[in-house]
Amino acid sequence: MTETIDAKRDHDRPERLSRAKSVLKTSIKLILTGIVVYFAGRQVVHHWSEVRNYSWDIDPLMIAASFLMHLVTFAIFAKTWCVLMPAFGYDIPLRYGFKISYIANLGRYIPGKIWPIIGQVYLLNKIGVGKKTAFVSWMVAMFYGMPSAFLASVLTIQFYPDMVEQTLGVNIGIGPTLLLIIAVVVGAISIVLPRQVIRFSNWLLRLAKRSPMDFDLTVAIGFKTYFGYFFSWVSYGVSFYLLLHGLIDSPPIPVAAGMGSFVVAYLVGYLAVFAPGGIGARELVLTGVLSPFLGPIAAGVAVAARLWNLIAEAMAASVALSIRMRPADAPSQDEP
Repeated sequence: MTETIDAKRDHDRPERLSRAKSVLKTSIKLILTGIVVYFAGRQVVHHWSEVRNYSWDIDPLMIAASFLMHLVTFAIFAKTWCVLMPAFGYDIPLRYGFKISYIANLGRYIPGKIWPIIGQVYLLNKIGVGKKTAFVSWMVAMFYGMPSAFLASVLTIQFYPDMVEQTLGVNIGIGPTLLLIIAVVVGAISIVLPRQVIRFSNWLLRLAKRSPMDFDLTVAIGFKTYFGYFFSWVSYGVSFYLLLHGLIDSPPIPVAAGMGSFVVAYLVGYLAVFAPGGIGARELVLTGVLSPFLGPIAAGVAVAARLWNLIAEAMAASVALSIRMRPADAPSQDEP
């Protein structure tokens, strides 16, 4: 009897350790998110009197235009992903790409960055795209989407270094130039050498103990995907700049700086893997990069931008939910 109990304890130990690790990881993420939210909130509290007493000039037409541009940006992101999918043997209609992108995208607000991936794999599987194909297509989209966002960000900082110098309190010197060179090189490699992207994808698959996968990623598809995402980020920046004009009469910030500030903040928030939806991290960075131009009201704009983004995402999700999907007319390269 004692041996049976001991055997059961030995059998249950790995499961208990796995649960303990999961709880620990979630706790660390929540603690880090809380710390970042605290510092972002402290900026708002510190400047609350200036934010409250500022003479905001609300322009409903410009705010409506910013929402419209926001939704157009979502459609451009979805279309760019659709442009990539022929590399995997699938011709995905834009309406399906929009639904898949923005229903799965809601998973960003659950702790852990894996939920959007799981959502995309699940939705793609419903239209006949195999799970491995869905996962690899997501990886390749990141290979093009993140470097293009990085390029848009460092281009902004290159021309307006005060955006980060004032926040960091140091002279960043040639830092933006070096980052710009890195961004251009990484983008060029991903476009000109698509086979390297395939090799890197298969290396990640092997790390995950999955069999490699071959797909037809051409230079043309890589070019269209990279610059499609770059244009998407520029469009995102335009929508934010319209929001600025909807809140402030003639905002004292150059067009490129206004557009790029949101991309910089969004990228940092996305890379803050511990923060669901980049909450706190995005607001903290956006406050910092806008402060040299807007002063203390930058904190209020950062909060308004979060509300604006949440409303636009809810609008996109409601449109996406209304779209019905049927299996794709393409042969699957792996099992559903």
